[in-house]
Amino acid sequence: MTETEIAKIYEKIVQKHPIIHCITNAVTVNDCANILLAAGASPTMAHHPLEAAEITEGSTSLVCNFGAIDDYEAMVAAGKRAEDLGHAIVVDPVGVSGSTYRRKCMHSFMEQVHPTCIRGNYSEIRALLDNRATVTGVDASKDDQDVLHQAALQVAMKQYAEKKQLIMVASGKTDMITDGKTMYLCENGDPLMARITGSGCMSSAMLGAFLGVESSALGAAACCAFMGIAGELAAERTKICGGGTMTFRDCLIDAVSLMSAEDFGRVDCREFI
Repeated sequence: MTETEIAKIYEKIVQKHPIIHCITNAVTVNDCANILLAAGASPTMAHHPLEAAEITEGSTSLVCNFGAIDDYEAMVAAGKRAEDLGHAIVVDPVGVSGSTYRRKCMHSFMEQVHPTCIRGNYSEIRALLDNRATVTGVDASKDDQDVLHQAALQVAMKQYAEKKQLIMVASGKTDMITDGKTMYLCENGDPLMARITGSGCMSSAMLGAFLGVESSALGAAACCAFMGIAGELAAERTKICGGGTMTFRDCLIDAVSLMSAEDFGRVDCREFI
């Protein structure tokens, strides 16, 4: 992937100001809204099941975050309407690695709605593919950093993405993105991203913006690189001012709002067939 490809997709977001309907959890709802605004998109966070489908009609994309499992009924209603309208649908399977109930809800959701993209951390994606618990909580397990685990996950992701005709994104030290045909490996990012609550949820929200203007594996990979670059810039600014994780959180949103064409020169995202 080149800096020009990312720049072209990001410019579409800036020009079109896509409206992203996010049904996300209370822990990160504010961060998701702010990072979308920073990127030039427009967030709406309607969660009530009696209004979710109507609100999604006026949106460009839908993001369903299973951290908001209490709003599952609203996700299904909005998802069905978004699919009817041909909108991009991003699903973040938060917590499926440790919750049988969430895995059941995730599989039920996919029987009713065909998402454009599923994005989670390594443990969540493995739990979804294998339909089993992989770790308690929402963090990735230590095994997920192992090269052999990553290679096996890539194969399983490609098979699943091809079978289901969707895009899969597994986020970690190396982000893996596939549509079943092409696999992108994105190395952009910084370890501090894993030390704040919400970096994954913000990435899923941003996928709604990117896929809303470029609904392809390339669009998803561009989003991963974009967020990773923002993380790198935020870490540098945090270090300069002597800040910690809360400073980094603010710097991450700042980095998105201040992103320039020159920053895209940091892209480290490779394509494999």
